[in-house]
Amino acid sequence: MKGVALIHDVLDAQLLDRTQQKMGRVDGLVLELRDGEPPRVAELLVGGSIAAERVGGWMTAIVRGCCRVLRIEPAVSRIPFDAVEAIGACVEVKVDARSTSAMRTERWLDEHFACRIPGGSGEERK
Repeated sequence: MKGVALIHDVLDAQLLDRTQQKMGRVDGLVLELRDGEPPRVAELLVGGSIAAERVGGWMTAIVRGCCRVLRIEPAVSRIPFDAVEAIGACVEVKVDARSTSAMRTERWLDEHFACRIPGGSGEERK
């Protein structure tokens, strides 16, 4: 891969898994520091708690409070940068979204609030 503008091209970009399923956005980056060499991107981070940290301490406190009330651990998916296949309009990765915690919130909502949105593609018109 040639030069990439990390903030512009990667951070907040839509992630697509190996089957082209949307699996959230890149919420953070982990850089590896090496002696005598430039830093390199080690991992992409996906998770609401990571996005909250970028907004500020007040948002981090809200996310932690919600997790405490719901008795869940904040989910953070770490995707090795080596798994990145392409960076364009979306970031495509060689990972199966179902094998990560990236889709945990969506799965939970689907299980607990399975309902149809009027006019959505899953509902027939009467």
